[in-house]
Amino acid sequence: MGRLIFLVKSEFQRLTKYNLFTANFVALLLWLGVSWFIEGEHLRQFIPFVFLMDSTMMTILLVGATLFYEKKEHTVNTIMISPVTESEYLYSKALVNVLNSLFSVVFISAGLYIMKGLTYNYLLLTISVIFITVTHTFIGIKIAYYAKDFTSILVYFMIYTFVFLFPSILILMGVIDAELAKYLIILPPETSNVLISASIKEVEVWKLIFGYSYLTFLTLVLYRYDIKPKFKEYVMRETGV
Repeated sequence: MGRLIFLVKSEFQRLTKYNLFTANFVALLLWLGVSWFIEGEHLRQFIPFVFLMDSTMMTILLVGATLFYEKKEHTVNTIMISPVTESEYLYSKALVNVLNSLFSVVFISAGLYIMKGLTYNYLLLTISVIFITVTHTFIGIKIAYYAKDFTSILVYFMIYTFVFLFPSILILMGVIDAELAKYLIILPPETSNVLISASIKEVEVWKLIFGYSYLTFLTLVLYRYDIKPKFKEYVMRETGV
């Protein structure tokens, strides 16, 4: 536990050092700024999009950026000879991103209440954001494994956005009808959209059960069969061994 806490503290220090936390905070302010000009039902439709972007895309970008800066600092090189285990290192990535996403939930929710008097189911939102963030942390790590540099990370990020997130945006905008949308729930961002939307409006129970089960399954499979097994290979490659 002590090593995990140390890793989490180090991660937050890195986020602060490279202004990643500041960039995230600026993004939150921009979301609130946009929300100021939206009223009524349109605002309630916009809020799930804000939390969707923060817990999926921002999570992937942050974990990709921190891994990139770790390579620059040669921090990742010391993992193999330190008492820190692979699991602790990977868990710390997920925990830091969850804490960051929960900060976003509190900040955005407080801002919306103060500006607009808007409330929603905070408990459901918190639970969904935790599940979504953990899953997308591991997706971000997987992307970083295959990226040679930060430019590659951005390219993979854009591909993921276009292939997996763009359909969810079209669903939120009403471009894709509900009949087709139910088949797109197998896309992680759309599953995330469904779970987040449950805090704002009524969502069919089967979608919630499927969503949480699917993200849990996807997270476990990614971690057990991809992220953890390939961690040593990733470290060896970055150290030039």
